[in-house]
Amino acid sequence: MSRDSQKRRTRKALVEAAGRLIAAGQRPSVAEVADAAEISRRTAYRYFPSAEQLSVEATLEATRQNMELSIEAGKPGEPVSGRVERLVDALSRMTLDNETLLRQMIRFTIDRDAIEPGVPPRPSRRLEYVERALAPLQDELAPNELDRLAHALTVVIGIESTIVLRDICGLDSAEILRVQQWAAQALVSASATPSPPRQSPHRDR
Repeated sequence: MSRDSQKRRTRKALVEAAGRLIAAGQRPSVAEVADAAEISRRTAYRYFPSAEQLSVEATLEATRQNMELSIEAGKPGEPVSGRVERLVDALSRMTLDNETLLRQMIRFTIDRDAIEPGVPPRPSRRLEYVERALAPLQDELAPNELDRLAHALTVVIGIESTIVLRDICGLDSAEILRVQQWAAQALVSASATPSPPRQSPHRDR
């Protein structure tokens, strides 16, 4: 198992353990969640400095299955644009339904440094969803091009995009979804367009 995979598994184990304890009617501390997940308390506090942040994450984790099902709901062999359209629609609805919680998540993590080398301050399910939607392109795009497309898509969808479009642009929920769909499809289309050849820096003599 790669180190990145282990980090994702650690975070997922903590979130799932918190969810089980909350579902049982508890309000667990980070230490209690660490014990339930059989992960060291020191590691748990690196990922989640507060029980409040962990509780928010556990609440949002319940949306994961619906997101994955939405992405995979199309017919075999459909264009990636269809998968991305469903991703944007499902993520937009999830964001609007949980906007208060997601704004809290930003407040928890905006001033944090990296959890540890290779783990950003707020590891997000969003990138996993985008990578899942783009999976059919793995044999069509070079790894760096696929990564660039995935990273660009994470910018134009999700809570940060929603905050900009609502708080700065003044758009309502329906308009936000339309803009996010347009931006996402524009990026997918751009990725399918061959880049123009780079000109040699040497002039003809």
